[in-house]
Amino acid sequence: MKNFKCLLVHTPRLHNNDGVITSDVNYCAMGLFSLAGELNKNGFSSKIINLGIEKYLNKNFLLSSYVKENDIKLLAFSLHWNHNFFDVIKTAKYVKEKCPDVFITLGGYTASFYAQEIMNEFSFVDAIIRGEGEYSIVEIAKALFKNTSFDNIPNLFYRKNLEIILNKNLFVATSDDLNKFEFFNPQNMVHYDEYTKIPYVLKYNLDNQLVSASTTQGVCLGRGCFGNCIWCGGGHYAERKISGRDFISYRKIESVVSELKEMKNKYNIENFRFSFDPNPKDRNYLIELFDALYDEFKGNLSVLYNLDGLPDDKFLSAYKKAVSKNSILYMSPVSYNEIIRRKYKSFYYSNDELESVLSKMDNLEISSEIYFYDIPELDDNENLKSQEYALFLKNKYKFVKDAYMYSLEIVPASILFENPEKYKLKNVPASFWDYYNRNDAVVKSFEY
Repeated sequence: MKNFKCLLVHTPRLHNNDGVITSDVNYCAMGLFSLAGELNKNGFSSKIINLGIEKYLNKNFLLSSYVKENDIKLLAFSLHWNHNFFDVIKTAKYVKEKCPDVFITLGGYTASFYAQEIMNEFSFVDAIIRGEGEYSIVEIAKALFKNTSFDNIPNLFYRKNLEIILNKNLFVATSDDLNKFEFFNPQNMVHYDEYTKIPYVLKYNLDNQLVSASTTQGVCLGRGCFGNCIWCGGGHYAERKISGRDFISYRKIESVVSELKEMKNKYNIENFRFSFDPNPKDRNYLIELFDALYDEFKGNLSVLYNLDGLPDDKFLSAYKKAVSKNSILYMSPVSYNEIIRRKYKSFYYSNDELESVLSKMDNLEISSEIYFYDIPELDDNENLKSQEYALFLKNKYKFVKDAYMYSLEIVPASILFENPEKYKLKNVPASFWDYYNRNDAVVKSFEY
């Protein structure tokens, strides 16, 4: 089966500003590594490529040519974030035109949510994995290799006799499943070293964009969340709708520590990104993790951690001991307005509680960044108060390294998306075409 080659593709979002081409959404969904790992474990040759990196290193790079030259049989596009919808679809279409025999599947949150519509509208998409894909993608490869039916492959939309079928059997990874997956193997990604240095915005007309002095890698701790922050497409409500997940799965702490040790010592990764805080009322897993990280790294570990709720004293103590001084906790109060915060955010806290924690973090010399959202249902003056409060926090607390505003995204499957009128939202994307068309960069995707 080693001659049966599979390719997993991350497609950033392109921008064309007066002829200057840039891209964002440059970071891959972490699940690509576990997908590639499962394919390789089962005897299939599998690689991951980031089209932004390939295009930057070689302006003549074409995915269609790569597929032909490497005799790729299964081509899987990650359509996780809605921002790169247009770029993924355009690239897939072009590749199918040039390589009609390659089997094209999509996966990720956005592809999962709009699976039926995508299959209806784009005939060049052969299948979509709806939800979690480690088991499904291996079964697709086996079926293609053996020329057998897709009938019993879980989570799968596919074409059969001109009909679009969704198999009813469901796969949602348990903790035991996660602990069998391989979440880090640089050998599975083409140009991995360059990937660890990719900037948030990649400028294709400038030299030396992939030579950052600092390297970064995301780390998977688990899957799922008990929260339902109303803008989030990955909360409990959205996960249940998209993938059928209604529970939390955790990786073994010893596996995470071993993975970090390999990243740091063998591959010289300097910064580790975590975004997993599924139940702020019970952080025993995270505290045990920090204790284990201290035992291994003695506080010499740079961590960038995004929290959904406020850290308590026990968390701060374990975190302080485990990480280096340049580590950062990211927290979002959403709005300065506590009524709006309670309405929008699952894990509520007051301004007084926030400032009490920031004061403790100052005493412990724990750095943070605080971010707020521009809330559509509030007028400009009310949103300005959040901006002013952000500046106040930055000036008042020495270890608040930055405080800033984001525009609130309306994400498919979120509560905001499902109930726009309740939150006084106008011009909300109503169909997948709305997301697709707003991402048109007026370039021929990565196949130009």
